[in-house]
Amino acid sequence: MKTLAAVVLLGYLLVIKVEGQARAPRSRCLCADKGVNMVSPKLIEKVDIIPPTPSCGNLEIVVTLKNGAEPKCLSPDSKFTQKYLMKALEKRTLQK
Repeated sequence: MKTLAAVVLLGYLLVIKVEGQARAPRSRCLCADKGVNMVSPKLIEKVDIIPPTPSCGNLEIVVTLKNGAEPKCLSPDSKFTQKYLMKALEKRTLQK
């Protein structure tokens, strides 16, 4: 009887120890893949540029669309994205 109680107690302690251990950190990137290469500029409401962080090593460019569709990730390497961002920066510097 004492052996059975000891085995049950050991089993409970093992379960508690395993459940309490921290899991390996997962990537917290918003964009699961590289993203789309192009979105109609007329549909873009807002652009968020998220620099690489310790939890996600990728540069992420997320656009919010005017039509209420879910946000889209733009590929930072696409020519469209680079041209769009350059034009937005030029427009912003002219406003100041």
